[in-house]
Amino acid sequence: MAETQSGSGTDLYSRPSFTQSLVLNSEYSKRVHQRYFKSVVSALYMIDTILYIIGEKDHIDQVQEAVSGLIDACTQDLLREIERLEKLRDDNGVSGTPKYSNPGRYDIEIVSPQVSQFVSLMLKMDDAMKLVDTLWLSNIIPNDKRADTERQWQLRIQKLARRIISLRGSAYREARARGKSTEVETATQALIDKGVDLDTDDGKDLADIETDGEEETEAVAPKSTRRYG
Repeated sequence: MAETQSGSGTDLYSRPSFTQSLVLNSEYSKRVHQRYFKSVVSALYMIDTILYIIGEKDHIDQVQEAVSGLIDACTQDLLREIERLEKLRDDNGVSGTPKYSNPGRYDIEIVSPQVSQFVSLMLKMDDAMKLVDTLWLSNIIPNDKRADTERQWQLRIQKLARRIISLRGSAYREARARGKSTEVETATQALIDKGVDLDTDDGKDLADIETDGEEETEAVAPKSTRRYG
């Protein structure tokens, strides 16, 4: 007897993916991963799913380009920061690279080009933080300057996460306007039933990100102790 596939049309989509190992060395990068990574990747996963259900090429291209543009803009800023930090290191004759006692190791499911792009961004952020740690250990930058730099990038990643989650909400509203909200909900539940770890509450994700950002601001860079910049 021939095999059949049952359920909604969304079940027929055989989604390609692969697993990539991600190693983050600095404690700061590990904290950013803990606070934002799940929400961002979940939003990217849902955007991809919703766009497939909508199924209109021009709309798919428009949203995917918007997401890629957000991540790329942050990546380019990070590359400029890395270049600046490398120059500061080289100008001071520093050649060492720090070792880390407890790097974070994660297996990431790559389900879309944008997830791969975000993983690459995380790796570049870790490279930048390693340079900051190098300069701090070499007594080139003081404690508060190190904290200010970490806080700056924490706020930037927070802003990026907030905008990506907002795009997920926009994609869902577009699907609902096209009468496809039931298909989205069915597909979402099917993914959850298969063990995919999804956050689907835009409001909760955004509130959690804002709360994390406020806690990080107070814990990492108290204004009363700053003497630089």
